[in-house]
Amino acid sequence: MKLRIIPTLTLIILLIGITTFSSCDIDTTKSSTETISTDITSATTWESDKTYIIEKDNLYISDVLTIEPGTTIKIMSGGNIIIKSKGNIVANGTSAKPIVFTSVKDDNHGDDTNKDGDNTIPAAGDWGYINLNGSQNSSFENCLFLYGGRDNANPATVDVSSEATATFNNCTFAYNSGNLLNNIYVGALNASNASKDTKISNCKFYGNKVPVTINAEMSIDNSNSFSNEGTANKCNGIFVSGSNVSSDISWLEDEVAFVVTAPILQIDRSQTLTLGDNVVIKFTEHSSLTVMSGEGCLINHDGPGVFFTSIKDDEHKGDTNGDGDETSPDTADWTGIYLDNWKSTNGYANWNNILYNDPLATAK
Repeated sequence: MKLRIIPTLTLIILLIGITTFSSCDIDTTKSSTETISTDITSATTWESDKTYIIEKDNLYISDVLTIEPGTTIKIMSGGNIIIKSKGNIVANGTSAKPIVFTSVKDDNHGDDTNKDGDNTIPAAGDWGYINLNGSQNSSFENCLFLYGGRDNANPATVDVSSEATATFNNCTFAYNSGNLLNNIYVGALNASNASKDTKISNCKFYGNKVPVTINAEMSIDNSNSFSNEGTANKCNGIFVSGSNVSSDISWLEDEVAFVVTAPILQIDRSQTLTLGDNVVIKFTEHSSLTVMSGEGCLINHDGPGVFFTSIKDDEHKGDTNGDGDETSPDTADWTGIYLDNWKSTNGYANWNNILYNDPLATAK
């Protein structure tokens, strides 16, 4: 019997065919898109470089959700993410691979997942909010929060509610709602009811209606930014909620003004509020500041560039109330700074850097 010798080239082609068939027989690839339609009740990780589409009105998280760098999370119209019981979110991206929370209409992040081409474009209020709901130690680093906050419900995109504690570092809040709701300012990042231990640093806010609201007992450094290539926020300021300061804090941000929104913000006896140079504090109508232990507890109140003024005053840190030229500041826009140790006439400070107030007149 004559043996048949297979030519070398033919043998190579046969081997390639066998190898190709074998590798296709076992599918080792992972889908780059995953739909989330059930609550998270056990420790869960959302994987790097994948897009997760949340198709629930309210996605409840009752255990630790870890989100890896490079992950994109898209939320359906009006959808919310809500922490429950022992839930937590650990979302620590990197500068090269940020984590993105955005609208299902956003084709620039995670591709065209709603498969409609250019028929829809994302806008503020496309989805609801992330509610931290009293949770402790959630962490967000190098995250983007885009197009969130429903105007007619809770206009926050991230709500650090019920004395939750969280850390936000190197995060961006852009093109979200935030709004003046029932005469209360609610920021895209709403930390007005957060624990005083919540930290906001190196974050960028632009294109929002109201960028950020804080608890009066939170310290803020000078590392955050409130514009991007000429795009700022409609009401460009840090809006302060609450009526008492019962621990030593510092307000150092000098790009935009701090805005006191409570009728009376009181610095309790023996507590201090330290202001950085060029810090401006604005006051809404009828509001005032009381310093229980006198001017010595309002540290650097006479520092370079420090002013206390009306929210209508666009000359100091810009248009904070977001109304353009519709209003202008006037005497008695706000009440004043009351020094409880009575070191000035009527107990109110009369420093040269206090503008548009009148303790004796009716606010306009």
